[in-house]
Parts: sequence; C-alpha cells; structure tokens
Amino acid sequence: MRSVSQLLNDMGLKEYKSKRKFGKTPEPKPGEGTVPDLRTEQSEVVESGLSPYMYRRNNLIFVIHKHAARRLHYDLRLELKGVLKSWAVPKGPSMDPSLKRLAVMVEDHPLDYKDFEGVIPEDNYGAGSVIIWDRGFYHHPSAIDRKGSEKLLLDGLRKGNMKFVLAGEKLQGEFALVKTGMDEKSWLLLKKKDRYTIKEDILKESRSVVSNKTLEEVFEARPEKSFRQKKINQIRLHEAIESKDLKDAPVKPMPHKIKPMLATLVKEPFDHPDWIFEVKWDGYRAIAEISDGNVSLYSRNLILLNQKFFPIVESLMKFRFETVLDGEIVVVDEQGHPDFQMLQNYQKS
Repeated sequence: MRSVSQLLNDMGLKEYKSKRKFGKTPEPKPGEGTVPDLRTEQSEVVESGLSPYMYRRNNLIFVIHKHAARRLHYDLRLELKGVLKSWAVPKGPSMDPSLKRLAVMVEDHPLDYKDFEGVIPEDNYGAGSVIIWDRGFYHHPSAIDRKGSEKLLLDGLRKGNMKFVLAGEKLQGEFALVKTGMDEKSWLLLKKKDRYTIKEDILKESRSVVSNKTLEEVFEARPEKSFRQKKINQIRLHEAIESKDLKDAPVKPMPHKIKPMLATLVKEPFDHPDWIFEVKWDGYRAIAEISDGNVSLYSRNLILLNQKFFPIVESLMKFRFETVLDGEIVVVDEQGHPDFQMLQNYQKS
C-alpha cells in the first residue's frame, strides 16, 4: 500500500512521466528506486569510507547534471518534499557573484534521478548524454535542522526568492534563485559573496564527480554510429564555446574554399614579441575541411587534392569532429628534413 506522501509525489511527477517512454529510456521511473537510508550517521560514513554524499540524516540533497540534449546545459536539482525541484541553467553555475545565470524551471524529477548518468537514446525526450557534474547537500542559511530548512526553502520558492547553501564537490557556499518576473519559469541563479567566491570559471572542471567521465566519454560505447557522432560533434562545439575566449563568439556554419594566409617577403630578419616563427616546410600548402566523416583536401588555389594524397584523406577521415585544418603536406628524408623532390615522386616509390 502506497503512503499519502508517495501518492502526492506521483501527482507532482505527472509531467515528468508524460514526457518519457519508459522502457526506451534508461531514466528512472518514479517509485522504482531504493529509499535512502536516513538513519546513516556521519560517524558511520567516516568509518566506512563512504562518500559524504551518503550522509543524509539532517540534510537535503542536490545534484547538478550536465546534459548534452538539443543544447548543452546544466540541470540544477534540489530535493524538496520527496522530489527534485529542477531548473535548466543554459550557461551553467558560477562561483562569481558578479555573474547572473538564467535558470528556467522545468518539471519535477523523482528523487531516484539523483543517481542517473548515461545516454538518453535518440527519439526520446532530452536525447543525449548526461553526467553528474556535481552533487552534495544543501540547506537554508537560517535553518538549524532538516525540517526547518525544508520549510524555509519552500517558503522562498513560493515567494520567488530561494536562498540556500551548497556543500558539493565543486560548488560551495551560499546561492540564491530569484524569480525574474518575465514569466512563471524564468529565474536567476546567483552566487552570494562569501569565502568560497572565486573568479575562475568552475565549468572548466568538466568531468563527472561519480564516474570521472566527460559527456563525450559517456557516449563512446553507444552502438548507434550516426547519433553518436552527431552528438559528439555537438558536445565538442558547445564545450569549445563554453571556454572564456569563445564565450561571446557567434556560431556560424563551417566555412568553405578558404584561402590561407601566406608568407610575405621582407628585406631582413626581425624579432618581435607579437610574432611567432616556424621553419619553412618545403611542400604543398593545403586546407582540409572535415565534416560528418567526409574530407575535402585542396590547395591554396582551390585545386582538389583528395586523389593525389588519398593516404592523408584516409587518415583525416578518422577525425571524430568537424574542423578546418590549415597545413603543409611534406615528405621528409631519413634525417627528418623535408624533400620536395621526394614529395613530387612519392606515388612512384
């Protein structure tokens, strides 16, 4: 017989269940997981060597999933009343109080979702790889016990100003979720000033705190080649855009028929800190466009070189991401020096 709280939780998870095809997705079905052991004492955790994540007697849990769905984003999930209240954070959390992150409230998730990590298959809601980017405990900054914390957190949730303290493996200190007034789902995730404040981008720590895998590595074992490759390319693109240097760079389609920057003759050698130098490779300057396993190799004059240098094209086909490469095709002798004559005659040898 199901308890009243379980029935209420199931009602709150109606939207979660309606969006998923259980049996086709590895995501947990509400009510099928194990019930956390609230009797575990902190001393028992220390003596047993278990992760502090298991100590729950007077704590609520939180988890942050990194999710490569249609768009790469982070899902903040906070335990309240037996479910995980959830917000999608497109740009991810920050430990810098000067940065405000949009957090879009989404459907409640079952508590069992705290342990979910894996791949949601193609043609399912949220298809893509998921890792547990961070996890731990949280509480209201003014609470002295779990019951009081939950009461204050629920009150803050209703008022649209929810303050909480995270004790995670990556995120520490006080945060707040504040409703924007734009609509019912739009909130801002803010870091409060405290001793945990840092300017450094915490998102550089890209691995799961459970498996130590990246989103890409979670995908590696998937059998569906086309879906896997498409998602890996997408993950690489979005994680590159996450980097500080590319944060505001616009996303554009792959360029074609690129003409490389060429050397310019000068009267005498020079040295300057704004310049870098390399040896003159005696070969063919070439551009390689790699997309969806296809390679287009061409000269600086846009002459196709695929047939002439097929071994290079064959090697480039093994690249598992979209890119444009600018380089020099050379053949080197036994001393490692480029030999243009050998390059011209390499097919005859």
